Amino acid sequence: MKYALTTAALLLGSVALAFPSQAQEREPLKGWQVSVGAGVLTSPTYEGDDDYDLKVLPNLQFRYGERFFASVQEGVGYRLFNSETFSAGPIAKIRFSRDEDGDQTFSVTGGETDDLRGLGDIDTTIEAGGFAEWTVGDITLSGEVRQGIGGHEGLVADLGASYGGRLTGFGPPVFWSAGPNIRLADSDYTSAYFGVTPLQSARSGLPQYEADGGLYSYGLSASAFVPLDRDNRWSLVMIAGYDQLAGDAGDAPLVDLRGSRDQFTFGAFLSRTFQ
Repeated sequence: MKYALTTAALLLGSVALAFPSQAQEREPLKGWQVSVGAGVLTSPTYEGDDDYDLKVLPNLQFRYGERFFASVQEGVGYRLFNSETFSAGPIAKIRFSRDEDGDQTFSVTGGETDDLRGLGDIDTTIEAGGFAEWTVGDITLSGEVRQGIGGHEGLVADLGASYGGRLTGFGPPVFWSAGPNIRLADSDYTSAYFGVTPLQSARSGLPQYEADGGLYSYGLSASAFVPLDRDNRWSLVMIAGYDQLAGDAGDAPLVDLRGSRDQFTFGAFLSRTFQ
C-alpha cells in the first residue's frame, strides 16, 4: 500500500466533504453507514519519484450519523463541533511505511525501484491531531494539523480550499469539486523522507543532505462523485491531483538526482453503500 494509500488519503479523504450541493440535498445521516469497494490508482512509486505504477486498492468506509467517520482514506475522526457551515474535532490517520527495497504490495504494473536502497525503512506512522472545515456556499476551506507517533515523528499541516458544483444533462448527475492545497511540515517530517545522513550517503550513493521544515508541497486536486442508482447505493468516485514538492523536500538529492518535484495522481473507485 504505502505511498499509494497515502496519496489516496489526500484525495479521497475530502470527497465526502467536497460536494456541498449534494450535502444540501440529502437527509442527515442517521445510524451506521458502511461503504465497501475497490479501485485503481496510478501514482509515483514513492513520494518524489518520477516513475509511476498502477495499483488495485481496497476502499472501506464507516460512518455513524453526521459525526463519526473512519476509513484508511479519511482516517478516524469525530466532529465534536458540527453545524451546517462549520465542523471541527480530533482526527488520526495512518501513513504506511516506506521500505528501502521499494516493495509495493498492491502493484499491478511497475512499482520496482532501487532508488531507496541504503536509505533505510521508515516505519508506519500514526498521525494524531485535529481538523476544521468551514463551508460558505459552494466553497469549503479545510485544515488539519497532525503529529506523527512512531515512524517519521514529525508535525504536518494540510490546508486546502475547494469549489464544488453539479453537472446534469449527461445521464447521472456528476458532483464535482476542485481546488488548491498546500502542505507544511517541520524538520523531523521532511528529514525523515528526504534527509541523507552520512551513513545513508555511504550506503545509497546520494550526497549528504540536512532537510529543514517549512513549505513542503503545493498543488491542485479534483474529484467527481457519480451516483449510479437512485438510492445512491452504488457510486463511482474519480480523483486527480498534481503536487509539486517545494522547499527542502523539492531540493533533496533523492528528488533532484533520482526523481521529480512534479507528482501526478489519477484514480477511480467503485463503492457499494449499506445503511
